[in-house]
Amino acid sequence: MQIPGIFLNPAVELQTATSLQPGQMVQVEVLGVENGLATVRIGGQIFTATGEIPSPPATFWALVREVTPGTLHLQHLTVTPDQNTALTTMAKVLGMPADPEITKLLQEMVKWQLPLDRSLVEMLFSAARDLPPRERAAFWAARVWLETLDLRFDPGKVKQALDYLLGNKEATPRGQEVLNQAVPLFPDQEMVSFFTFRGKGMHGELYMVDSRAGKKGEQDFPLALVVRVETPVLGETWVYLTRSKAGLTARVAVAEENFVSLFKKAAGELRDRLAALGYSIDDIQVTARKISCICELLRPHEPPPYRPVNALV
Repeated sequence: MQIPGIFLNPAVELQTATSLQPGQMVQVEVLGVENGLATVRIGGQIFTATGEIPSPPATFWALVREVTPGTLHLQHLTVTPDQNTALTTMAKVLGMPADPEITKLLQEMVKWQLPLDRSLVEMLFSAARDLPPRERAAFWAARVWLETLDLRFDPGKVKQALDYLLGNKEATPRGQEVLNQAVPLFPDQEMVSFFTFRGKGMHGELYMVDSRAGKKGEQDFPLALVVRVETPVLGETWVYLTRSKAGLTARVAVAEENFVSLFKKAAGELRDRLAALGYSIDDIQVTARKISCICELLRPHEPPPYRPVNALV
């Protein structure tokens, strides 16, 4: 008699990027079902699977029960459509308190589809314990994103990158350098290039988000262009420019509410400048919002909608 659950066998040589261990929660993406076998992807690794598998396309959460040299045994977890409830359930499965800060950290890890390992959650939570709440949120956004890059295996590089991303006083140009040399661990994850600029009465950073399918800077227009500008009068301003079906969309975040009307008036000038370069602007949104790190603006691809388990292969 078949034991309930999902059984995985590697379809390709296992990558060292992601180590699956008992007790982790993982997001499982069903790629296809053929000849009684399902093909699934977990943390960038491809497996053939049998057991309780949803019909593709589907993405769901599972708990790693047992790992042997040839097989991994997963337990399917029913996650409700309500994300807050789902995060509470995940915390309980990990044996951790479902308080707002734990669920915030889990939310960042889920955003990037990282395996949820209790030891990793505890390490990330402990690392931000002494920070104020607002700084904690920015720290987790940056630190979790670094877990998706190959530099995660080098603590020294992680520290340098983190200091640069958060603008810490210990930051050096080396932090920007290691980020530009980093490679994403997971499929379809965008690559980010980091640049610094300085002009008369202003300074900041330029971030180019490119498709991983092409090399950095080879696209006609990147997936997104993000600019952080700091001036003595306006403080810190962020501009996020991305493509939409109707053209380009710009989202502007200003330091204070009283700057919103000023930037809305200037939106027409921005639209004209980009039009002169051959780019049409579909929409420009201006809000007052505190942004501490580029990682708070990065948006990974959304997984396909979940479908209930309705196949046994």
